[in-house]
Amino acid sequence: MQSVALDKVAGLIDGAVDVRRLPDNQQPDALQPIRVPAGELRLYDPFTRYVATMPGGARLRLRTDSTCIRLELSERRIAGPEDTRSAWYDLFVDGTRVARQRANGGATQDLETNRVAGDDAASVSFAGLAAADKQVELWLPQFASVRIRALHIDDGATLRPWPDLRQRIVFHGSSITHCAEAAGPSDAWPAVAARLANVRHLNLGWAGSCLLSGLAARIIRDTPANAIVLKLGINVSDNAALQERTFLDSAHAMLAIVREKHPRVPIALVSPIISPPREARGGGGGLPLQKMRALLQDVAATWQARGDTQLHYVSGLELFGEADLADLPDQLHPNAAGYLRMGERFHALMLAPGKPLALPR
Repeated sequence: MQSVALDKVAGLIDGAVDVRRLPDNQQPDALQPIRVPAGELRLYDPFTRYVATMPGGARLRLRTDSTCIRLELSERRIAGPEDTRSAWYDLFVDGTRVARQRANGGATQDLETNRVAGDDAASVSFAGLAAADKQVELWLPQFASVRIRALHIDDGATLRPWPDLRQRIVFHGSSITHCAEAAGPSDAWPAVAARLANVRHLNLGWAGSCLLSGLAARIIRDTPANAIVLKLGINVSDNAALQERTFLDSAHAMLAIVREKHPRVPIALVSPIISPPREARGGGGGLPLQKMRALLQDVAATWQARGDTQLHYVSGLELFGEADLADLPDQLHPNAAGYLRMGERFHALMLAPGKPLALPR
């Protein structure tokens, strides 16, 4: 097989904020898609830096006549239940998902102890593809840290970029937007909603790290977007991370920063989905979710009263509520079926033709 130059591979990556070129344990060069600006990575706390290196929603887009596509990787997965947080790679050919598989090899990391088990070296291959020219989209896992060491295709095969020229929607949120429990990377609810609307998307769902921060707001402000979704609240409910006064200030500040460069882009401000232990009483003295929904609805109303007709409030309970509790096994995160339903509902509420965030195809 022939190896594709890493400079060329970097140009195939979509759905990331930046791509780091850095040394790798196995060879001196590797690409790491990340979801914060590479030059600002050290401005974030260690946990946010870690989840930002997970390429949730990042994919390689290319045209090729190769019958086999092989990635050599460094992969580090979160140690946890195999059935809920496995690192899957999804392959689409001409718009249809044709394969979903794990990589061979890779290491695991325990978040409690930081202990790493195994070797980072991994590879994933998709063979038996048609020899004709085709559009290929290869999704990287949403809940593993990945470095691309090499991309191989058949000897004599051709490869060229397949840029995504569709309208783009940017999502920001917590683990419930990151979607570790989705069946695969293309089944995260933002990916499902974007696919139904036939639009491009960027997933800035940061597990445990949606803190209504100015740094996150700056990324969204500086990213080209035709629509924006801000799903806020759950990560600052526990441990009294923000109280009413600071929560309101942070929500208004985030909107103000985003509006600096996106003054007329439609925005959906989405409150938390249901979480029974947190509904009436936030953990550690934090804001209860019932109160958060009322506050975010008030934030939206305040901006609307100031003339912002492109800001729209969505209650998280419309996406996932009491009737869905059977698909909320840990009382916080939906399971794979729940995330599919969230994506379908968000599309129907906000992205379908005639809805507030509907974008031209």
